[in-house]
Amino acid sequence: MTKLDNLIKNLKKANQRLKEIIELKATRINKDATIQRFEFTFELGWKAIQEYIKDQGLECFGPNNCIREAARIKLIDNPEQWISFLKARNLIAHTYNEKMADKIYKKALKFPKEIDSLLKKIS
Repeated sequence: MTKLDNLIKNLKKANQRLKEIIELKATRINKDATIQRFEFTFELGWKAIQEYIKDQGLECFGPNNCIREAARIKLIDNPEQWISFLKARNLIAHTYNEKMADKIYKKALKFPKEIDSLLKKIS
C-alpha cells in the first residue's frame, strides 16, 4: 500500500467519523467532538493533497501552498473555502473560546462535502 493509498483510506474513515458526529444533536460536547474530528480530518485532507501532488511529479509545502496547487490542478474546486477551513483549524488549535468554537462548528458542518469531492478526484 502506498503512502497515498494509506492517507486516502484514513481520510475516508476520518470523514465518515466526522459525518457521524455531525448527525448528533448539537450539544456542547458534540460540538467539541465535531471540532476535534474536523481538525484531524483537515490534517489528513491536506496531507493527502500533498502526497497526490507529489505523485504527479509536482511539489507543495504546507497547507496554504498545497491548497493553492490543488486548485491550480483542479483537484479542489473552492480554494477560498479550503483556506477558510485552514484558518478555522488554526484558530481552534491555538485557543479555545466558546463563541469561536460555535463558528468553527458551523464551518465544520460543511467540510465532509469538500472531502467527498476530493476523494472522488484522488481515488
